[in-house]
Amino acid sequence: MKTTMNKVMIALQALAAAALLGAVKIWAPVCGKMLELVSGKEVPMKCHWAGQAAIAVSIIILVTAVMALLAKKEYKGFMIVNAVAAAMLFLIFTSLIGVCASAEMRCQATKLWGIGAAAIVFATALINLISGKEGQVPG
Repeated sequence: MKTTMNKVMIALQALAAAALLGAVKIWAPVCGKMLELVSGKEVPMKCHWAGQAAIAVSIIILVTAVMALLAKKEYKGFMIVNAVAAAMLFLIFTSLIGVCASAEMRCQATKLWGIGAAAIVFATALINLISGKEGQVPG
């Protein structure tokens, strides 16, 4: 039963990463507005960069989850990578980069998707790390 649970937890990580990719690109994209500097030059707002970082971290989580599913024996290293990536994802949206301060901006929805995906990946990675025998998933 535990081996099936481990596989389900890993699949949830992959689904959370894929859902965040879809959110950032399709159903809850970050703001498309530009920020005008004093010099008159326009640059993307910080939510644009948070979205780009979220895409990169989500791809790492997705690839690592697939590798963990395909692993014949040891997969705990993959769970450590995903736990760290999930913590990084949470920090990207909350403190490292962040999103627009206005509650009316659509990047607030992206932030919620990011925090939700980070929570799912972190929780399932921890469950996989503390459960099971020797980190083995039978093939």
